[in-house]
Amino acid sequence: MSNWSLCPLLLLLAVHLVCGSVDLPGSLDPSLLENVDVDQLRSNYLPPGLQNTTVTLDDFKKLLQSKCQKANDHLPKGSVNASALSQSVQDAAVTLGECLSGLANMTEIQAEIAEASPKGDLDVVFEKYCLRMPQAKTCLKNFNEALLPCLTPDEKAHNAVMQRIGDKLLEFICYKNGDQIALFIAEQGPECLQGSRDGIAKCLNSSFAGYLPKDLSPEWNLPQLVLGPKECVDLYAFETCTVELLEKCATITPSNIVESMFRYVRRESSCQPHIDRAKRQQRQALPLTGGSSASLHLTWTSASLLMATLLARLA
Repeated sequence: MSNWSLCPLLLLLAVHLVCGSVDLPGSLDPSLLENVDVDQLRSNYLPPGLQNTTVTLDDFKKLLQSKCQKANDHLPKGSVNASALSQSVQDAAVTLGECLSGLANMTEIQAEIAEASPKGDLDVVFEKYCLRMPQAKTCLKNFNEALLPCLTPDEKAHNAVMQRIGDKLLEFICYKNGDQIALFIAEQGPECLQGSRDGIAKCLNSSFAGYLPKDLSPEWNLPQLVLGPKECVDLYAFETCTVELLEKCATITPSNIVESMFRYVRRESSCQPHIDRAKRQQRQALPLTGGSSASLHLTWTSASLLMATLLARLA
């Protein structure tokens, strides 16, 4: 079973929301999953060979239940109700969405940004919402507690890191009451991301083939939520690829802010030694390739991204 990292998931989801390829509602309700446009997600995120997959939302629910069951296989048979655990995760995801949307309504934020931008008052808008950051962290903590019973021992060992990364992402967004995000918008950051969407998609798809099953069937196992050496290198590869794309935008500020976000998150993990080792191996391999540039490839699967986006629509 392939592993996936929550860290690039969160980072790319942030990019995805800014680019606006999936519309988020202003408020959420328990029937939210039924309104997800799975066809849109397939066409946006799966490689061409897998875009005709017939996996449904019910299949994903079954995958979640299966994951809850397998995570508890070490316990006495019959001692764990995987169906109930799976339902608890789904309910918690809806609660998380309601909690976060109560703190920050996307439709209202967009309207406030549009009104504040011409006046140079974006910092006022973000300060208002950043004051709610402690409540947002509580929302995430409550969801995480519901998720824990469905995590494997390895995933639980990585969970504290994942929690810190989620908290640090919020802190980065609200650094100095949102100054960086206000600057990002003022310096055409959203437009830069929008114009780079195709390139970012190529970064994502650069090495999907080795990490996706040949057929996305209901029997496919959900990947693990861990941040190991391989995932660290993949995150750095995605960072490098994305930053290089954004550097081609009209101003360098969006690229600098995105790069700072990646680095800010990396400091909360133990990734740097693994990244440094990969860089050394790359340099050592250069003479064997005739001096050609060897590149690190992103290995986060598009199936993981698909599942992430579904969970994002819940949350």
